[in-house]
Amino acid sequence: MTNAVLIGIFYLFASISPVHAAEDYVIFSLNTEFQAISINKARKLYRGKTKRLNGKRVELSDWPENSTERKDFYQLLLGKNTAQMNAHWAGLSFSGKARYPREIKTASIESLINWLNDKPNRIGYSPLSSVPENANIIYTISSEK
Repeated sequence: MTNAVLIGIFYLFASISPVHAAEDYVIFSLNTEFQAISINKARKLYRGKTKRLNGKRVELSDWPENSTERKDFYQLLLGKNTAQMNAHWAGLSFSGKARYPREIKTASIESLINWLNDKPNRIGYSPLSSVPENANIIYTISSEK
């Protein structure tokens, strides 16, 4: 194969990659008591396998179902698409093992911040560029692998 063909194949596969996120995402809270967590703990949180951080029961948020933020976040953190995550949470919810993360009303950082402000043990995620200065970032998910 010529170099031109190899380069063409590379760009073809790069353009159909399931990861479309162009930036890093963060998991954060407005509660400064939460400490940084590992990737394993972050994955357990958003798989419903753990409900506590620093001994406190937490409540997770989710962006609206059709939002780019939700799609990109789950792809980056868990390698799953929105439909796969909906099925996962449905199974956990039906069995009584966990509750869905709370879906914020609109796909805006303001809606998320308002929701987080209501209770101290709430956790959310967003693109790094959208996070307010007073946020306590507990995990950063890099878009570069």
